[in-house]
Amino acid sequence: MVDESLKRKLDELQQEYSKTSYNKATNKHLGILRAKISNIKKKMTERKTKKGKGFSVKKTGDATVALVGFPNAGKSSLLKLLTNVDSKVADYAFTTLDAIPGILHYNGAKIQVFDLPGLIEGAHLGKGGGAQIASAIRVSDLLLFVIDSRSQQNLYTLVKELSDLGIHAGKEKPEIKVERTNSGGIKVENKGYKIPDKGTTAKILNEFGIYNCNIKFYNDSGEDDIIDYLAGNDAYVKAMVALNKIDLNSDYQKVATEISGKTKMKVVPISVLKGTNIDQLKADLFSSLHLSRIYLKPKDGEPDYKKPMIVREDSTVFEVAKKIHTDLAKSLRYAYVTGKSVKFRGQKVGKEHVLADEDIVTMVYQNA
Repeated sequence: MVDESLKRKLDELQQEYSKTSYNKATNKHLGILRAKISNIKKKMTERKTKKGKGFSVKKTGDATVALVGFPNAGKSSLLKLLTNVDSKVADYAFTTLDAIPGILHYNGAKIQVFDLPGLIEGAHLGKGGGAQIASAIRVSDLLLFVIDSRSQQNLYTLVKELSDLGIHAGKEKPEIKVERTNSGGIKVENKGYKIPDKGTTAKILNEFGIYNCNIKFYNDSGEDDIIDYLAGNDAYVKAMVALNKIDLNSDYQKVATEISGKTKMKVVPISVLKGTNIDQLKADLFSSLHLSRIYLKPKDGEPDYKKPMIVREDSTVFEVAKKIHTDLAKSLRYAYVTGKSVKFRGQKVGKEHVLADEDIVTMVYQNA
């Protein structure tokens, strides 16, 4: 059950926030209200998460994608199309009763795709197993919002629900650092970035029980960025949108443009029913996960182009060697590389050389 005293306080603050008109004079007050609201939501989510159970699906493959959407958005059908896993597809809501995993094979990568139970409004208050769903989303490498093209408002509702659960979809983590001190009040260190004034920053910190600290900023940051940082344990997850059922909406391109403009997320219009743009969706998933294919070449042999090693984008030679075997990595001396990351074929590079997609690599070890 939701803590009633916290819920009442939250309702009061949200009502005050909704009734306060935005202008230059009220901007600081609204920022403080957002901090108070965020802190209460944090406490409510923490209590709910402790009581709830997560989904026991073991992570596997080279990366993990979570399908997120309202019931009946087409997630289960999309999972089947991507991975050939039957996720109990039916033409009514709430057909997915548990987290259903499947594997998408693409460009030599094995991408694990989860079909999660549909999120509903009020998920951050525990409705519809919101806390459990959030626990599965937090360990994912990418969120794929599956949205009915006739109901784009659902996306904004989902983004807000996830934010209230401490998950920020498609948003970069604020580059802020808070060092607590025993005295001296609030000290702000800023090297020319756009940030809130010291008074507002201090009030936000105070709402989270911090009265003495050095707060450092490493990029432009607003009040909400400070609040998100202080909320603690928040997750910042890459995200994109599969705009489904475009066969039922002739204005889907206008919807896609609106969503992209408002959220800055990549939007792929699709029709699961007709199979439209599914290949494009697969390609964009691979690209958004920032994976690279590395072809290992024996010293006197040929690379196996059918079985690339899948690594994170910008992986070093040493990191690739470590993925092959930890002991081998320890004895690595250098490598010969052919591909986009070097100037000429068979270039000799050191352990810290950053590799690019489709590079061909020959490792040279000690005593080899």
